[in-house]
Amino acid sequence: MRLIVPILATSLALLAVACSGENSGEPTPDGSTTAPAPTETATTGSTPTPAPTATQLPLPTPTPPAEPVSDTESVNQYTRAYSLLASGDYDEAQRQFTTVVQLEPGFAHGWDGIGQALMFQGEFEEAMYYLDKAIELRPTLATAYSHRALVRVSLQDPDGALRDARQALRLDDGLVDPYIVIGRVSASNGDAAEALASFDRAVEIAPDDGGVYWWRGRFWRDVVQDFQLALSDFNRAIELDPAIATIYLDRAILLIQGRVDLDLIRADLDEAISLSQDPRLPAVIARAEELLAFVDDIEAQAQAAGG
Repeated sequence: MRLIVPILATSLALLAVACSGENSGEPTPDGSTTAPAPTETATTGSTPTPAPTATQLPLPTPTPPAEPVSDTESVNQYTRAYSLLASGDYDEAQRQFTTVVQLEPGFAHGWDGIGQALMFQGEFEEAMYYLDKAIELRPTLATAYSHRALVRVSLQDPDGALRDARQALRLDDGLVDPYIVIGRVSASNGDAAEALASFDRAVEIAPDDGGVYWWRGRFWRDVVQDFQLALSDFNRAIELDPAIATIYLDRAILLIQGRVDLDLIRADLDEAISLSQDPRLPAVIARAEELLAFVDDIEAQAQAAGG
């Protein structure tokens, strides 16, 4: 999952997400020697989510329906709702999508839209109801399975997430988010080969989406623990989506692990804080400030050791 609603703005919005600890089950660095990796809380951005919420995690990018709604008023309402979703105004998008389904109760994309809006707000249980309804109305709606897979990850249902992700790909193998879901769950299950294949496929499908590089960078850092490959993907993600605070935060964590120049680490953390001011992302700010204090401790210890 331009995911922000980044994947990252696919998806960055589930990629919007609040930052805390990764609840996907992927290994994270030992907090006793390096700062813990940020994770998605039920934020977050695109989301991220993640249990995505109001932070910035690269999430899925909203996609318009293949078929139009029947009524002119419904078309206008749907167009307005989709624009609001893409701009990150999830609460108003939810209201507009609700109007769409009131006008066209059989329009599956409208129900899917409500589910997306709720997902981006971190209302995962409620989002499930609307995504279930979309699938009930149209069992071949690939995006609804894709969005439900993301929600299931956030609800700690990896088996259900895999089922929905694979079904989404059976219906449309050009979607990005199902590959991200499969990659995350596979990594959590210890299947690094399957995870890497899925992340690579996401990059192949969406080479200009910073979110896919962000996810793969996290995999390189937290699972494979390959500094250079992780740095390359984080750099690429920032090049493509330079306004996403969470990417700078994750790159700073990598640089801390690699004992890179402390000035570079501070620069990334300062940028994460700056980008989190409008809209304000308290979880990102809190984590970045925590890491800045961690870096200060490292510097003080080094100075003490040096006499």
